[in-house]
Amino acid sequence: MPLCARCFAILAGYLLAPVLAGMHIVTPYYLIGLLLLPMLIDGFTQQWKWRTSNNKLRFFTGFSFGIGQSLLISNVVWFLVERLG
Repeated sequence: MPLCARCFAILAGYLLAPVLAGMHIVTPYYLIGLLLLPMLIDGFTQQWKWRTSNNKLRFFTGFSFGIGQSLLISNVVWFLVERLG
């Protein structure tokens, strides 16, 4: 596979961005932060060699990150639509 498990899962999470924006879903920013945090923790603890990650954990943390970014994009889109529209 040309992408690692984490990158593939992030891209899979991105597929939800148009769906979430089309459904006018606005999510609190603390929830978005909670979805982004696991991948950041997993990535940095692995980079600092505190522990070793595995593909299953990389997939779930990447998917969570992708969903969190999709929600963030949806929030920004609807914020701009309401301000400019």
